[in-house]
Amino acid sequence: MPRFAEVSHDEWIAAPEATVRGQFADLEHHIAANVHPKLSFRILAQGPLAARYEQRVKLLGITQRDVFERRFSADGSMVDTSIEGFNRGGSLSFAFRPESRRGVGGTLVRITVRLPLPPVLGPLVRPLLQAQVRKELAAAAAEDKRDLESGGYRPAQAGRGDLPAAAAPRPLAAAA
Repeated sequence: MPRFAEVSHDEWIAAPEATVRGQFADLEHHIAANVHPKLSFRILAQGPLAARYEQRVKLLGITQRDVFERRFSADGSMVDTSIEGFNRGGSLSFAFRPESRRGVGGTLVRITVRLPLPPVLGPLVRPLLQAQVRKELAAAAAEDKRDLESGGYRPAQAGRGDLPAAAAPRPLAAAA
């Protein structure tokens, strides 16, 4: 049973919950707008309640490739689980909650990253890995915030506010 490093980050964004949720779920927008310059995405399959994508990132000097399966919950949250690659068994969780600050409506996003640790060195590398993930997670959340608050993401691009309208449903089995 693997041990995990886990880091959470909260980011308040001055935009409605449906818009924020839509932007976070919109892989095509993230690719086209290069929202996260340090990350590379490739969509493998997409449907109304799930998606599968490849992500590449350099962390601690190591290029990591993972295939994630994304699942949407009834409450609008998302969980991306690595099913293949460097961080297999790890996950990214996104929860959204409306919250006003100083009279401005917005959304509080809680992002949690959970990464498996190597069996023997896990306890030794956990603090270093968590510090690096905390830094990268805060930077990525700030990139989403900037994209949303600057008007880089337009909700009209998304059909129902949870998946891009241009994404024709394709069976997830096709990407296997």
